[in-house]
Amino acid sequence: MIDATANGVSFKSIGLGLKSHNIPVLPPTKDNTLEIAERDGEIDFGSTYGARTFELECVVMANDSTFDYHRRVAQVAALFNSKRGDIPFTFEDLPNRIYYGRYAGTMEIEKLLFDGMVTIPIKMSNPFPVSDEKITELTLTKSPQIVSVQAAGDERASPVITITNTGSATIHRFKISNEYQI
Repeated sequence: MIDATANGVSFKSIGLGLKSHNIPVLPPTKDNTLEIAERDGEIDFGSTYGARTFELECVVMANDSTFDYHRRVAQVAALFNSKRGDIPFTFEDLPNRIYYGRYAGTMEIEKLLFDGMVTIPIKMSNPFPVSDEKITELTLTKSPQIVSVQAAGDERASPVITITNTGSATIHRFKISNEYQI
């Protein structure tokens, strides 16, 4: 069994054994194309990644077939309650990566004596995990300093830049210009 956590709770602590996690190599793409009447083919505006879904194949392990089994099933239901929104998932075989997602779909349990087999579908609205790996997104250069913007992951993303005035004086004639490389 693979050790894993969901929202900081160890699967083992609620009697859940993770047999496998089927995380696709890449999320599905969304092609941005346009077909125009009386024109062959289509115009390609590139593609983006959609939400990534993966499945957790688990065993619900109980000490008896009644009370403990139903207690374990209730703990699984509480942990994966989709009303919580996206929660962090970690896996021991994928170190330094945090996958944020929520339960999305249906969770049928096949009971086998004291245990139950269940497949838990997870949907990641942001299709990429967060990791320790850093890549330089872009470098902002303007006198008097140079700032490198780094992403918390291994996929390029648009940075969020927050500027805060820590002084007591009001800043006048402040200008930000954004230039894109073509």
